[in-house]
Amino acid sequence: MCAPVMAAASLATGVMGSVASHQAQQQAVNRQNQIQQQEYTRQLQISERNDLIKKRKHSADLKAHASAQTDLYKQQEANQVEADRAKQAAARQLKEKKTEMAFERQAALAKQIQASGQILSTGKSGQSMLLATLQTERELGTEGAMLEQSLFDANAAYGNEIFGIGMRQYGADADASNAVPAAPTAPGASFIPNKPIKAKGPSGLSLLAGIAGAGMDAASTYKAWKSPP
Repeated sequence: MCAPVMAAASLATGVMGSVASHQAQQQAVNRQNQIQQQEYTRQLQISERNDLIKKRKHSADLKAHASAQTDLYKQQEANQVEADRAKQAAARQLKEKKTEMAFERQAALAKQIQASGQILSTGKSGQSMLLATLQTERELGTEGAMLEQSLFDANAAYGNEIFGIGMRQYGADADASNAVPAAPTAPGASFIPNKPIKAKGPSGLSLLAGIAGAGMDAASTYKAWKSPP
């Protein structure tokens, strides 16, 4: 009577142990898979959030670059207006200088005519008259040469001023252009985590093997209790 009871108790204990062990292993695997899935979801959310941040920043950078380009065009237009104004002022000064010299030429010509009349009125003749005439022409020639040199200098100064205006405009345009930030490039996508591979739990064969082992233990227990002492 005791042998069957003890064998049944051994079988029940073994089967329960095998089932409990199988369930514990399965729960551990399930928990591991759950943790991996949660970590994957968290990393994926971080990647998506980073992409959104980079997208918004790129959009703001594009707007800032477009605004800087608009400011550049406005500054270049202002530089052109200033350069045109300066060129007009330089041209006006040269024109005034030329007008002044033209009057001086007219005055020199009148002076020459007057000097010639004065020489003739003295009644000089021959070599005396020639010498007086040459002296007057030398004086007037020197004055004319000075006027021509002044005109040459005025033209040279005008050319230098125009060159300087162009260089200043170029420098102002370059400074405005250098102030424009580089065109923003599209950001790359953030790292996307690899999808986790689910771990497999204990197979049904392992459970059957455990139950079979419990059965063998129960059979051994039955034999041990059934055999006479």
